[in-house]
Amino acid sequence: MALTTITGVAIRAIASAIPESVRVNSDIGGADDQSYVEKMSVMMGVSQRHIVREGQVGSDLAVAAAKSLLDNLHWDVSTIDLLVVATQTPDRLFPGTSFLLHRQLGLAQTCPVFDINLGCSAFTHGLWTVASLLSGVGKRAVLINVDTMSRTLGDDDFGNQVLFGDGATATGLELDDAASPITAVLTSDGKGSESVCYPNSGMSASAGAVPRFIINGPAVLGLALRSVPRLVAQLLEAADITIDEVGLFVPHQANVFILDKLSERLGLAPEKVLIAMESLGNTSSSSIPLSLCARPDVVAAADRRRVMMVGFGTGFSLSAVLADLSATSFSVPVLVP
Repeated sequence: MALTTITGVAIRAIASAIPESVRVNSDIGGADDQSYVEKMSVMMGVSQRHIVREGQVGSDLAVAAAKSLLDNLHWDVSTIDLLVVATQTPDRLFPGTSFLLHRQLGLAQTCPVFDINLGCSAFTHGLWTVASLLSGVGKRAVLINVDTMSRTLGDDDFGNQVLFGDGATATGLELDDAASPITAVLTSDGKGSESVCYPNSGMSASAGAVPRFIINGPAVLGLALRSVPRLVAQLLEAADITIDEVGLFVPHQANVFILDKLSERLGLAPEKVLIAMESLGNTSSSSIPLSLCARPDVVAAADRRRVMMVGFGTGFSLSAVLADLSATSFSVPVLVP
């Protein structure tokens, strides 16, 4: 277990981008499939999702989110000292998506960039990574979270088509001695590596085999209800606070059924739990920050001095971060045509 408190780093802003193209769940499958689709939609808590069109890739969304962030913060691109991209659906195996963004954004050659292959925990892992590294490379950093999970789904995989959407976010971090501490806890359990995976992909792909996304729903539910409460307890103990002192709880948007069960297990009041899945679905690595951007009403009403964000899934990878977001700005998602 990695348990860290990082000082002197402020989370300045989060911007986001989603495809303009929308797919309504009632359009999935044929007439004979509608009963199943409707049942899954209700259980997942999703009615529609934004989906990339043909030829559109993650970097298209990421660039839009990054430009929105830089505009909102009035940061010149030459002042960015580090860029990290967290994704499990890169545009291509190599080079990393971060290098495509380096070129498209016009970052300086002195700005190091790299990718992290992570999905459901990519935002919380990413915050820990970037905040930990920032003091060693400069003053300002950008964390990109982007996934196009719709590209991994089979044509007849109606259950996952109901759930997964596409999106990207860009988070700006900056050194600031006056910033409140960021507390993070991270764990891994490789026994879950076959529970959320994309077989027949990468260098292990078999000739002629079609890659198909696989998710073991009961295993993910078990992970959420068994391991997340332990992770939350460790984070609360490290920060020396109680669950009642958390102003806003932002979980990975796995599905509403899991999130309701998890909130009940943690004893959280419903108004303190941010869920933004109905029109976005599960956007994997960007689900936590995209939710913060998509629900300005909930965010504005919350006490953001202690925001707990928890990622869990692919790997199995788990991480939780407690941060002060009271001075952080959030931008409504940019629509990418």
